[in-house]
Amino acid sequence: MNKIEPNKLFKDAPQQTAMRRATFDRLNIRPGTNYRGRTQDEVYFQKQDGASVEFEVVRRMDFEPEGVFEITCVYTVRRVLSDEYAESDIDFREMLRTYEAKDINMLCGNVFSMMSLVIAQLTQASNNIPMVSPPVYCGVAAKQE
Repeated sequence: MNKIEPNKLFKDAPQQTAMRRATFDRLNIRPGTNYRGRTQDEVYFQKQDGASVEFEVVRRMDFEPEGVFEITCVYTVRRVLSDEYAESDIDFREMLRTYEAKDINMLCGNVFSMMSLVIAQLTQASNNIPMVSPPVYCGVAAKQE
């Protein structure tokens, strides 16, 4: 499959975004333990309804070893295909595998900034220190080799 640039694949019309859920689990902190935070982003194709395509965007934050907290924030992004591709048979799952970070950021718009704000608010409410996660797609940090 040839890579289709997201700025050509979708109309310039505003995208629709909706927060699906956010979970925050506060975990124990063991004294004398060094924790390393991880941020993982994933984008999944959900469905196509005519010329509209829906994706699910998931950000997970946790620590290695397990402790401190775990956060999952999920949004849906709905985009409208450009007229040129509206009738095309596109494998969106495969398309997402070919996209680089810049393509994912263009596809999802400001969803990663919204997730960053939600996560900062949740962590600030928990311990008065907001943890600001990247406002852009950062991929899967815990990907197995």
